[in-house]
Amino acid sequence: MVHQDYNLYFTHKEKLLSRSPTRIVAVLIVTTILCAGCGEKEGVSAVRTPELRAVPAIAKPARTPEPSESANSGGGDIPDLRIGNFDRPDEDTVPEYEILEREPADRDGAHAVRLLVDSRARTQADYEVIARDLKARYADYDAVSVEFTDTRDVLDYRGAALIFNTPAGVYYMGYIYGPPKTKGYYVRAAE
Repeated sequence: MVHQDYNLYFTHKEKLLSRSPTRIVAVLIVTTILCAGCGEKEGVSAVRTPELRAVPAIAKPARTPEPSESANSGGGDIPDLRIGNFDRPDEDTVPEYEILEREPADRDGAHAVRLLVDSRARTQADYEVIARDLKARYADYDAVSVEFTDTRDVLDYRGAALIFNTPAGVYYMGYIYGPPKTKGYYVRAAE
């Protein structure tokens, strides 16, 4: 009896195998018809121009009528935006400072410069006034990186400032979600 059940199993399996080529051909014909019908429709484009969001309230339109090359280097209809105030502080409020080193640091389409500034100033407030003065002097740059030192103490590190004048400058400084402050600069005095 076991032998008979084994034969029944084989005959049933053989029947399934004899029908499967017909099924495979039928599936191929249906797939071919469906693919031929899809080819007549308009193709899907993988590359699309993204929609631009509205400009945040912290960015103000540039005061100059001609747009800067660095802010519009990506092309398109992106307006030239400026971040923060570019007015110089009163000369009597600015602590005395000297630019010891000026190194161009353009990258990724951003016009930038690194400065080494010598000053006797020691407080956070004094460094912020110097940063405002440098922001006004280097207004045509996207980004300015400043290191404060005092040469009386053999290049003693005293603090730093990051100045960003445009959205390209903000991105250059590493702030991918926007500027950390609406003033257009970030200053930190060493303790």
